[in-house]
Amino acid sequence: RRLCAAIVLLVSMATVGARAAPTEPAQVELGRHLFFDTRLSGDMGLSCASCHDPRHGWADGLPLARGYTGSGYFRNTPSLVNVGRRKRLMWDGRLDGADLATAVRDMVTEAHFMNADARLVQERVKQSPEYRALWVRAFGPGSEPYGPRLFEAIGAFLKTLQSHEAPVGRPLSGAARAGQALFNGKAGCVRCHSGPMLSDGELHRTGVPEHPLLWRDPLRSITLLRHYATQGMPNYMNARSDVGAYAISKREADRGRFATPSLRELRHTAPYMHNGMFATLDEVIDFYDRAGGPGSELEALHLTKLEKQQLRSYLDSLNGAPIVVAVPRQPEFRVLHEDGIAVLAPALSKPQIEPLSSPPLATLPPVPVPLDNPMSAQKVELGRMLFFDPRLSGDLSTPCSACHMPHLGWSDKQPKSRGYPGTWHWRNAQSVLNAAYFGKYNWDGAAATLERQAAGAAEGAVTGNGDPAMMEMRLRVVPEYVRRFREVFGLEWPRLHQAYQAIGAFQRTVVSDPRQVPFDRHLAGDPAALSEAARRGLALFNTKAGCLRCHHGALASDQGFHATGVPPTRPSGNTALLQITHRWQNYQRGVTQALYDSGSADLGLYYVTRRADDIGKFRTPSLRELRDSAPYMHNGAFASLREVVDFYDRGAGAAPNQPGWLRPLGLSEAEKQDLLAFLDALSMDQPLLIDAPALPPYAPLPAPASP
Repeated sequence: RRLCAAIVLLVSMATVGARAAPTEPAQVELGRHLFFDTRLSGDMGLSCASCHDPRHGWADGLPLARGYTGSGYFRNTPSLVNVGRRKRLMWDGRLDGADLATAVRDMVTEAHFMNADARLVQERVKQSPEYRALWVRAFGPGSEPYGPRLFEAIGAFLKTLQSHEAPVGRPLSGAARAGQALFNGKAGCVRCHSGPMLSDGELHRTGVPEHPLLWRDPLRSITLLRHYATQGMPNYMNARSDVGAYAISKREADRGRFATPSLRELRHTAPYMHNGMFATLDEVIDFYDRAGGPGSELEALHLTKLEKQQLRSYLDSLNGAPIVVAVPRQPEFRVLHEDGIAVLAPALSKPQIEPLSSPPLATLPPVPVPLDNPMSAQKVELGRMLFFDPRLSGDLSTPCSACHMPHLGWSDKQPKSRGYPGTWHWRNAQSVLNAAYFGKYNWDGAAATLERQAAGAAEGAVTGNGDPAMMEMRLRVVPEYVRRFREVFGLEWPRLHQAYQAIGAFQRTVVSDPRQVPFDRHLAGDPAALSEAARRGLALFNTKAGCLRCHHGALASDQGFHATGVPPTRPSGNTALLQITHRWQNYQRGVTQALYDSGSADLGLYYVTRRADDIGKFRTPSLRELRDSAPYMHNGAFASLREVVDFYDRGAGAAPNQPGWLRPLGLSEAEKQDLLAFLDALSMDQPLLIDAPALPPYAPLPAPASP
């Protein structure tokens, strides 16, 4: 029986490279480019080749993979050589080897691998004329980059990574022949390492010791616990080891089981095992000789020193020539069209101007507090810490304060916010000062509460790009946060929903102090609060200038949505990234194909209502604290308040859905100066500054409590 097994094994190994490569070379070529391209990761810092490097046998040469920026992976990176022939993928066997495209998609979008929004990747690829040409060659005339087919192309390339020139099909040395006999006989390796891949594709428990970095490095334990949480593993917070396939199947019999690796190309793929615990094949052989580790299904082999050397010689014979692939030059982004505002809907006839009957300006009342998120000093302090903590972002680079900086008027002074690394936001970052008084948030009103706005910012692909489960797990590995969440919310472990509640509570304290605002002092009866110019400006504000029509009440905003025809932001070096995010915004908001094809217009309120008469409408901003919150408008088109006043003085810009009361004002130079003096009186004497807190560190999780 052993002889027959050896013959079958030898024949199958000799023919491993005989299957035909994919028949679509143009798809393979496209996939080769994409495999090495960093625009497939969230922050454009990694490519597939970062962890599957040809120079390291299409792995990374590390015991535990580094993973995405700001995280750490909890397992070894398997080689991609012969990946097209594998029955199951991943060390726990959770992915189907026959569906490489889906596996590629998972690697691109998984938070601890490349953490990319697939729709954003699709739009990045579209921004390159080179990729568009490669795409047409791969998928035919008229086709354009599309996420699922993008992953198909990478899968087609991966199928070409096959072993070749392995000496096993040729006569072996005497030592290797003796090792082959041991492999099929006394050592019993063939029981699990059979067939052309030298793997049965099944899961086994061998008792490999835990890698010490797994729980010593918080980033790795965070990622492991996040994996358990997303797989629905019971009682995962008490886990203190890599449970392997059990996290997937929830069957106790699978605890500690891992996929049988292929024995091909071992020379190039050290270190070994699911956690890279063994740096050399000699260590692996010694491990199996002593029947593995605790809980192993193995039996001791009792190999002599010579037999171990012979077995090693045979394993060395399973190595072919390195697979060499030319690394392509990464195609560059190109500006595909001028950035601007397209006319996307027929202009509606302007209605007659209605008499100005808006409520007057008023001082700020007490901050409204939602019933489901009451305030407390402890909650506000927790929210202050989280507002500044970059752990609530994808790659630990983009906390709330990255775009809402206290010393920059709680904004970022950019016409359009820089957003997450590798992107550029399509809108101006609004100041969070006095945001507590708004009823809806974002320029299009898409968020109904401060808490929902915080969630959208932390998790949005071009804002924080944070994975919810990953961010939540990071908080759980910070003892100070665990303590504070228990104190504030009564939770055993921090939860992300409550983190957003804490941030919302903190933001409700970021408000103007009426005692420091000249206009509020004026309303309180201080006769010296406003200068003569500001008094004249207030009169213009309420009458000739017509500002009160939209800017009234305590917030100096009607909280409505209007189309005023704001011009496009001046072209800049980030134009290509802006075009990508404009298209991504349109694509993921589900607009019609005609609107998607129209270019880089920001459709405003239309994204929320899907009404044509809402295209180009944006929320009326508050006029409070304008002194420190330039540039202005939804796209940062105006660098100064003087530009804003000039814009409205000439009747605003041309736009569909523009209200009828937008007409030229005919203000004189003196009147404009008076109006600016009054607008300045809506800001505090001194800006509201809050120091960034010292952030608490990670620490290893304590041992679980005894049942």
